[in-house]
Amino acid sequence: MFATVTGFRLGVTTKSDLIVRDIDLLCEVARRNYLSIHMTITTVDRELARLLEPMAPRPDLRLAAVRALTDAGLRVVVFCAPVLPLINDSEASLDALGRSAAAAGASGFAGNVLFLKPCARQVFMPFLEERFPVLVRRYKERFDRSAYLRGDYPETITKRVRQVRQRYRLGENNTPEEP
Repeated sequence: MFATVTGFRLGVTTKSDLIVRDIDLLCEVARRNYLSIHMTITTVDRELARLLEPMAPRPDLRLAAVRALTDAGLRVVVFCAPVLPLINDSEASLDALGRSAAAAGASGFAGNVLFLKPCARQVFMPFLEERFPVLVRRYKERFDRSAYLRGDYPETITKRVRQVRQRYRLGENNTPEEP
């Protein structure tokens, strides 16, 4: 439908490199509408990515998709989500992802701190206990009162993401809204 109508503001968020199969259709949609594609990549560390997202495409495959989409003239934002406290939130980790996003031709970069609603918490906490047991106490303390982190930590991550954007000239427009 959107390939034949005009004037819409559209966004596609995905983790899948298979989006490149639809480049022709996406280009047609973008010709008539404002289209932004948000590729979620949690880390460029291949081992950590496999641990965090065992069923998702590897980061290099997603970055290759970003390159293919941008080469086709599409607007792509790399979205680091979730940013996990003490796991993928370091300046070095975010910088490596921002550098890779810029090298792949992304027009924007964003990040969103982990939030744990009850249904996600039921799955995430056992994963944390198994894979990152030294972090369990800190996560329980941080998420005990709310699904969302407040205060200094999210502000620090916002600042780091902003610095990465500036360093690699990745726009802050075209980013998904934060909760």
